[in-house]
Amino acid sequence: MAYKFEAEESVTTLRRVTWELGRTGKLTPLAHLDPVDFYGVTVRKATLNNWGDIQRKRVAIGAPVWIRRSNDVIPEIMGRVGEPGEGEQPIEKPEVCPACGEALQERGAHLFCMNRRSCRTQAVARISHFAGRDAMDIEGLSEKTAGQLYDQMNVRDPADLYHLTESDVLSLDGFKEKKAANLMAALEKSKDCTLDAFLFAVGIPNVGRKTARDLAAAFGTLEGVASASQEELTALPDVGDIVAQSVTEFFSFEENRRMIDRLLQVGVKPRSAAGRGAGSLSGLTVVVTGTLPTLSRREAEDLIRACGGTAASSVSKKTAFVVAGEAAGSKLTKAQSLGVEVIDEAELKRRCGV
Repeated sequence: MAYKFEAEESVTTLRRVTWELGRTGKLTPLAHLDPVDFYGVTVRKATLNNWGDIQRKRVAIGAPVWIRRSNDVIPEIMGRVGEPGEGEQPIEKPEVCPACGEALQERGAHLFCMNRRSCRTQAVARISHFAGRDAMDIEGLSEKTAGQLYDQMNVRDPADLYHLTESDVLSLDGFKEKKAANLMAALEKSKDCTLDAFLFAVGIPNVGRKTARDLAAAFGTLEGVASASQEELTALPDVGDIVAQSVTEFFSFEENRRMIDRLLQVGVKPRSAAGRGAGSLSGLTVVVTGTLPTLSRREAEDLIRACGGTAASSVSKKTAFVVAGEAAGSKLTKAQSLGVEVIDEAELKRRCGV
């Protein structure tokens, strides 16, 4: 039975916890709940961030828990309700990887399977992510193909892809001469990549495509990003403590440095970014909101970056100006309340010399 609190918050009962293995090797606990209704949407699952989160929130199997749902994302368990009662069972900390059986390592609040090359689930997911359109854009390398390459060609990490031959690919089910040649050409083409695509492709936790672009623009080179300090990272707009810690931790782990070194050795060359040193918007943080007359949101943000600016997702006192279109909404309201300058698409183009 579930009880409603304020909008988008409810209480229900936690019935069991499963552990989901991601491409980084990190295990994330997934809570299975008694069904609860959020404005017509029945919710049966919610996230618990990590093993440390379970301990901090004092949740247990059979316990009433407070959950919150924001927009359309999977709800999060915020904590237990009341004190422990009869019939509750503690959530067991897993000792081995649910996919490969390897002993887990505890790093901070998280549990990791470090069997990167022999744990099929995470290896296939990592290869598939690396090849994705927003990453290295290796056309023809789907998750299914990544699984075939793992099973039949001993491909264990992204660097192994670049040791494949056309005859190797031809031996896979579903690959004829043209399809195999196309995949080999896509692999070769991917060696010449932008720094931001490379940063996204290698799978730094909590770093999406936009954050990868911001990191590339701020530090210019792979070496610059890898050596950036926590303070330098959090000085960037839209980069908080969690993302900064994810970046510094990623480059501090020997297995990640070794993976990157192998990619560089096989000829992958992430191009250095121009940085923010030049351009009419150099050093300025700009937010785009609403529907613009001719530019999509992505095109407008690309134009801002091309002019040396930073395209941010939220308005703050650091925002230089907001580019507002039709139905701009809350970002426009916040800009007006903070006294941030608001311009239209035509003015953005003028300032960028378009």
